[in-house]
Amino acid sequence: MSERRVSGLRLLLLLGLWAGLALLVLGVTILAGRLFFSAWAVAHRADLGAILVAEAYLTLLAALLLAFGGAAGLRDRLRFRFTSLVDVVVALLVWLFALLIGGLVTAALSPLIGEPQSNTVTLLNQSFDPLFVAVIVPTVCLLAPFCEELLFRGALFGWLAGHLPVAVSVVVVATVFAGAHLLPQLFPVLFVFGLATTIVRARTDSTLNSFAMHATQNTFAVAATYALLSRGG
Repeated sequence: MSERRVSGLRLLLLLGLWAGLALLVLGVTILAGRLFFSAWAVAHRADLGAILVAEAYLTLLAALLLAFGGAAGLRDRLRFRFTSLVDVVVALLVWLFALLIGGLVTAALSPLIGEPQSNTVTLLNQSFDPLFVAVIVPTVCLLAPFCEELLFRGALFGWLAGHLPVAVSVVVVATVFAGAHLLPQLFPVLFVFGLATTIVRARTDSTLNSFAMHATQNTFAVAATYALLSRGG
C-alpha cells in the first residue's frame, strides 16, 4: 500500500526536476533560435512556440520518469494502469456529463466573470503551417493530457490523499488544476472537469481512466476548433 502513496519529497523532486529541465531545454532552444536560426525563428514564430510548448511537456514527462522511477513508477505510484473496459466507458460517460454541467455553470456565471474565450481557438488559430499542426496537435491531444494527469491526478492527488480526506483532496486537486491554466473565465468549466477526472481517478485508482477523459476532451476541442476555423468562424 505504501508504494501507492506519493511522498512530499518525491513531489518536490518532481517539481524541481521539471523546473531545471524546462529552463535548460527551452533556454537552449530559444538561444539556438536567436543565434543560429534567427531568420527562420522570426518567420515561423508560431512553429517555434509550438516546439516550446511540446518541450515544456516533454521535460515534465522526463521529470516524472526520473522522480518516480521510470515506467514502473508511473504504473505503481502514479497508478497509470488499465483497470477494466467498463471503467474506461464509465469514465467517458462521466466526461460527457461533466462537459454538460461545466457548460451550464459557465453560462450561468458568465454575467459575473465575462464570456469565456476558447483557449484552443486562440492557440490553433496562430498558424496552419504543417510543422505547427504536426507538433501542436499531438501535444494538445495526447502529450499534455498524459503529463497533466500524471502531475495532478497522479502525483498531487497521491500526495494529498495520504494527508487529507479523499473528498477534500478531490476538491483541492480540481481547484489547483483549474487555477494552473490561468484562464479565469474558463475556471468554472475547468473546475468541473477537474472534479470529474479526479473523482474517476479516486474511485478506480487509475490515472489511465482520467487520461482517457482528458485526451477525449482535448481531441474533441481540437477537432471542433479546426472544423470552426475551416468554415471561417
